[in-house]
Amino acid sequence: MTQQTRQLTILFADISNSSNIYELLGNQAAQETVGRILNLLSDLTDKFEGKVIKTVGDAIIATFQSTDNSIEAAKSMQLAMTDEISDNSDLPQINIHIGIHHGSVVIDNEDIFGDAVNVTARVVDYANPRQIVATRAAIENLPRDSSHFTKYITKITAKNISGELELFEIIFEDQNTTMVIDCRKLSDALCSSLYLMRGGQVIVVDVQKPVVSVGREDFNDIAIQYSWISRTHAYIENRNGVFMVKDKSTNGTFIYPQDADPVYINKGEHPIAGKGLIIFGREKESNMDSALTDTIEYDIK
Repeated sequence: MTQQTRQLTILFADISNSSNIYELLGNQAAQETVGRILNLLSDLTDKFEGKVIKTVGDAIIATFQSTDNSIEAAKSMQLAMTDEISDNSDLPQINIHIGIHHGSVVIDNEDIFGDAVNVTARVVDYANPRQIVATRAAIENLPRDSSHFTKYITKITAKNISGELELFEIIFEDQNTTMVIDCRKLSDALCSSLYLMRGGQVIVVDVQKPVVSVGREDFNDIAIQYSWISRTHAYIENRNGVFMVKDKSTNGTFIYPQDADPVYINKGEHPIAGKGLIIFGREKESNMDSALTDTIEYDIK
């Protein structure tokens, strides 16, 4: 089959914290549950005229000719998790998170390749459980009479992609109102800056750079290459003058404020204020190895 290049909308739907399902149910029951969920997500993709390209681990990758259909599918997937999966009292709480992007893809032997695929993977990684996140490219490809309720979230970067990606949340519980809330206008009035210091490196999180990623891979703004650090471990964000640490990792993130009790987050988020330390993947130790560089000092001014 010859290669083709097409403009398509890509949807990644991933089961959140799937390792917990295996721990609670055991391997066989967990595999059956995950398989049932992936089949449900695939059926909903078909219902809205999409095509499942493949499953990767506990996620599906699908394409749609219509961005509007992709968002309708994503909403139905989230609602199905609430109505059909979570109502089963024998199962733990199971959620999914979804990323959507529109762009050019190369189709080769029933698979897809290209920058748009990489972007969508970055977007779904950013999304929280029970959240649908779409890029501006996807939002702008919707028809004028689209009835989706969206709100602006933030900007992020993606490996090997120039510039920043603007992200929007699709609110799937409310399908009656169309509204885009652009938080950048509000942010312009807020002057606080968060200074992140690691060794001789200083990164400022503010209106101009509202999101910083931390992780083991080089594409992160702060790369910390230890085995206990996840590929993308955490995001540190300016949300209209409120600074948040958002953990995406396996081992979690430890926050040590200067004037408050320590906080541990794992697959969650927490605000920070004043001064303190953030340690990724391990607790603070009384005799910390000064050679380790997995600690960031923070100072909000």
